[in-house]
Amino acid sequence: MKLSRVFMYIVVFLISSSLLFSQVDSVKIAVWGDSRENADGATERIADILLHKITDWDFQIHTGDFTHDGKKEAWEKTLSYKGVKKLFYSGKFFMCTSNHDDNLATWDMYTRGVFPVNSMDSTTHFYSVDFKNAHVVFLDAYFSHPDSVSSWLEEYLKNVKKEEWLIGVWHNPCFKVTYKKPYIEKCKKWLKLLYKHGGDFVFHGHAHVYVRTKPVDPDGKVDLKKGIVHIVNGTGGANWKPPQEWTKITAFTPAERSFPVITFLVLYKDHAVVRTIDCRPNSDLKIIDETVISNRK
Repeated sequence: MKLSRVFMYIVVFLISSSLLFSQVDSVKIAVWGDSRENADGATERIADILLHKITDWDFQIHTGDFTHDGKKEAWEKTLSYKGVKKLFYSGKFFMCTSNHDDNLATWDMYTRGVFPVNSMDSTTHFYSVDFKNAHVVFLDAYFSHPDSVSSWLEEYLKNVKKEEWLIGVWHNPCFKVTYKKPYIEKCKKWLKLLYKHGGDFVFHGHAHVYVRTKPVDPDGKVDLKKGIVHIVNGTGGANWKPPQEWTKITAFTPAERSFPVITFLVLYKDHAVVRTIDCRPNSDLKIIDETVISNRK
């Protein structure tokens, strides 16, 4: 009797230790963007969810268009939306440059001391975030010369282990999967560098919709072995758009007019889980898109 009880305690201890280790060893990222207009209170709703309902995330990725026009008044307006200022702080909030935030003076004013700086020109225009086994690069298409960004990225990747998770973030979607024009000609060098180094995900905003692609190569061809999954999430409060047409590389997009969502990316050692939740009132935070991506490296 005593031996079986001891055995039971050992089993419980091992299970508890295993669960604790898996939690410590994972990285949870909350992804949202295009918060500029707070349409239907979406920005404040998302902030409330991240502050009070789903709070176990490690940091946020904002996909750009934080403000409406980049002016000081616009920054203050977005920061005045309920809850946003509590999310916008160093170590927890990271964002890429974008067309609505392309005022250099105010970008530097509001992001200095909040976002990291890069080793190329010591600005917050592009930079990296390294957290456990995850490496995220925020790349700039608005303030910096493309060659400078590419040179910095190439040098940065030399110190990233290929078996670790590698994520890119820039505002404009690369391929024709939304109503916006594809950005591939301007970002292809970034994609090639990420693809060569085993990149896993790229996050975009700009289009006010949610779209997840199949794993694709830098030419936009499906590549299940080495391809990068692109996720467009620009539904943080900008004006809503009609359903998107499916393309050959679309893996998921809602069959209805766009609405606010948050994408949670959870990274483990050997796989990643993507869960995107409905942030509309009375949605009960329903999961609208869920998939598991293996770490193929």
